[in-house]
Amino acid sequence: MSKVIASVDGSRSSPSVCDHAVWAARRLDAPLTFLHAIHNPHGERERDLSGSLTFGARDSLLNEMVELEEKRGKLAREQGKAVLDDAMSRAAEQGFESPGRLLRNGDITDVLDKAQQEMRLLVLGKQGEDGDAVEQHIGSHLESTIRRVQRPILVAPLAFREPERFMIAYDGSPAAAKVVERVAESPLLQGLEAHLLLVDAETEVNRERLAAPRAQLEAAGFTVHAEVRAGGIDETVCTYRKEKDIHLMAMGAYGHSRLRRFFVGSTTTHMIMRSSTPLLILR
Repeated sequence: MSKVIASVDGSRSSPSVCDHAVWAARRLDAPLTFLHAIHNPHGERERDLSGSLTFGARDSLLNEMVELEEKRGKLAREQGKAVLDDAMSRAAEQGFESPGRLLRNGDITDVLDKAQQEMRLLVLGKQGEDGDAVEQHIGSHLESTIRRVQRPILVAPLAFREPERFMIAYDGSPAAAKVVERVAESPLLQGLEAHLLLVDAETEVNRERLAAPRAQLEAAGFTVHAEVRAGGIDETVCTYRKEKDIHLMAMGAYGHSRLRRFFVGSTTTHMIMRSSTPLLILR
């Protein structure tokens, strides 16, 4: 569980994923591996017409289909190698030498699930190959990956900016306390300006709720700004992010009950959709 693994797919998110992964690997002093999965879940299936053909025609058709699948497989592998070559070159341009590379067959969510044992941090793009043309679109596999991969995940937007300030959306829950603990213990965000935001009524009791996480981060060496603001969580967090020019947001993943998610959706998913800054999702 030591590598930073960056999932690259050749989409317009890939350069940003590379940049965020290089930044994170350096901060963590960890090896970096670029991963590309070969899979096209939306590919059309060839119709099986062999049952309505004569034996000779059927054999000819089956042979052509086999050759076509072999060509498609070879092309997919060549494309995957090219995607990884581009990622390696981009890392080398930034002085990061000899990252690893993995070319795997299968659905990207399954591939990443199997790679968890050697994963310290996963870096993903907000938009993948299937979502390039849609604004505020979550890549088709992103949400399912976040739900299955139990390692920290950095979701990269379309552009990289080296973070100087980060924010934790804090609600006093055990999950939020765990986020503070993980941030305090990790070198990833050390030296960055920390912001704690509690979205709730602006009362003395709520301000006191920020005292313990603030002290924990300060003890770890962070300069901390803590604030309570009333309002809806999505709107309030986004407004605060813009006001304070927050460069990265850290939060827990999918903390609501299944029933609440069914009726009102997931706060994590909404934040991914609306944010133009990287999201660090912690367990």
